[in-house]
Amino acid sequence: MKKESGTKGFTIAAVIVVIGVIGFYITMSNRMSGRQAVKNTPEIEKLLNYDFQDNYPKTVRETVKLHCRYMKLAYNNEFSKDELIDANKKIRELFDDELLSYNTEETQLKSLEEDIQYYKDNKQKFVSYTLPEASQIKYNKEDDVDYAKIRVGIIIRVDNATMKGSQEYLLRKDSMGRWKILGWKADTKAADEETE
Repeated sequence: MKKESGTKGFTIAAVIVVIGVIGFYITMSNRMSGRQAVKNTPEIEKLLNYDFQDNYPKTVRETVKLHCRYMKLAYNNEFSKDELIDANKKIRELFDDELLSYNTEETQLKSLEEDIQYYKDNKQKFVSYTLPEASQIKYNKEDDVDYAKIRVGIIIRVDNATMKGSQEYLLRKDSMGRWKILGWKADTKAADEETE
């Protein structure tokens, strides 16, 4: 009888250990999937799966807003390395052929990675952007080609300070009637700095 109770005790102890190991594995798996769920926010998913063929932005404002959405996530280092490569390809869908010809995919990705590192090194965070009303967009026509300029307000946080500035975008309408980004530059005249 003593041998049997010893075997039962060993079996019960082994079952408890196995249950503990399985429980630990399930807990760790849930934690890992929870981290991935936090990382892949709805905004990241939307932008990585954006369908430019059927849903290209209809206006100058929508085109620039979509670009800002990508850049905000990129500069705040919210894309994984693979996601950044995919996002870079998506961003290029917004660019005019002329801009694409000056900027290979590899060059653009490298530049984007350098900008992201600059933000990280300087503890900067892209807080928000503000688009003007449609009536504030400047349009003109040259040689039967439509152009537009739009100024976007940008807020960046550096430690406790909030820096305000703006970017001026130049867009051109392509042969399919889509507004494409020709370029953009910081508008230093509009930039000012305040502390909170």
